[in-house]
Amino acid sequence: MFVQVTTILIITCALFLSFRSAATFRKNVVLNVTLPPKAQGDPRVQKIISDYKKSNVLLSLVSLGGGTVILLAREVSILLLLFTVWVGLSLIGGVLLSNVYSKKLMRLKGEEGWWAGPRDVVKVDLIVSREKSKLPLSRLWFIPALLIVLGLFGWGQPAFAFLGLGEVILFYLLYRLSAREPARAYSEDSRINLALTRVSIRGWTLCWVALANGHACFLLFLALFFRYAQGSVLGLASFLTTLATLFAVVLTGSGIQRKQNRLLQTSGSNFVVDEDHYWRGLLYNNPHDSRIMVPKRFGFGMTMNLGNKKGRAVFYGTVIGVGVLLLGLFFVFLALDTSDYALRIAETEIVVQAPLYGFAFATEDIKNVSLVQNLPRGTRTNGAETSRYAIGNYAVGGYGPSKLYVYKNSPPYIYIELDNLHIFFNAKTAQQTRDYYGKLQEMVR
Repeated sequence: MFVQVTTILIITCALFLSFRSAATFRKNVVLNVTLPPKAQGDPRVQKIISDYKKSNVLLSLVSLGGGTVILLAREVSILLLLFTVWVGLSLIGGVLLSNVYSKKLMRLKGEEGWWAGPRDVVKVDLIVSREKSKLPLSRLWFIPALLIVLGLFGWGQPAFAFLGLGEVILFYLLYRLSAREPARAYSEDSRINLALTRVSIRGWTLCWVALANGHACFLLFLALFFRYAQGSVLGLASFLTTLATLFAVVLTGSGIQRKQNRLLQTSGSNFVVDEDHYWRGLLYNNPHDSRIMVPKRFGFGMTMNLGNKKGRAVFYGTVIGVGVLLLGLFFVFLALDTSDYALRIAETEIVVQAPLYGFAFATEDIKNVSLVQNLPRGTRTNGAETSRYAIGNYAVGGYGPSKLYVYKNSPPYIYIELDNLHIFFNAKTAQQTRDYYGKLQEMVR
């Protein structure tokens, strides 16, 4: 319950902050509308912005209330389904709300003739283009994270090592995207353009480097204490790491936005291009722009250019890929939620029949069989856990590597000791568990 509640709170706050950023001027853009400096302080503009902020607060409260429905789910498949629907509806609601106020502001802009500048023009500062390669934080700062990952490989921790390698690659790709930010001109003063670009490139590359090294250190911590820490402790540590990652991204984005706005306010010769007709909510569609990814007008991060063939391919490929992944996960968890498992005992072999995590071992490998009333605490390493049962691979305190096939809160449990492996098993009823135990005892005598 704690994990679900905190996840709902985190996502609600993240969406609130993301959509709230639309109400802050970012390079002369507010609520997805470009306005010249003379119009930005107009009382009617400020009224629209204020109304949007209030509506965003109300929408977030409604979204938070709707998220409580997720807490009613007891099966993982239903939890995943409700969670996906809730996030989707919250995103759609935020986009629709921003579009409503964007249209209001756009109508006011048209009535007053507040055209901010030329259309279909991209102005590049050549001085910034020459200096841009010097702006990113050095990629050598990824070396400590990479050394930690290599150390995990050498230590014999492939699961943590591969996860760490994937994270280092992901953060490095984000670093490369940030380092290649185009040298666009927002002012006639090249010093202002260079400062704007420096703030963005240095801020984001520092963020990705810090996260790569932070995540690598966290994985090293997990590897060191994995066998000894309780699952709840490691789960809390993982949750706090995720929270810290989201906080770092939001803090970086908002900090960059504030600094750039201050720089633009000090420049008296801003160059403004009106690109409103290329934006529809969070989507950008400009066939005259060769960039595949562009900075979002509000929120944090990048979005695809649907006017570019490669941008369309990446966008629709991502949408389809995420949809297929979520659908596949739903059916996998549905199978886990609705399936049962059993113990098949033969003369020479014992087979645990379970969805996805079946297991078999020879009868002669059994060193000990006993019946216990309490299940030791454990941490899942590769398995599945629902409200009804836990199956798969676990690290159990006091035992080490183990396999669990247990219905929760249904003692007694059969404990089977093998060489370097421990198995905990029970059936749906206590009598069935004792029947299995009796048969196993006869085989090991």
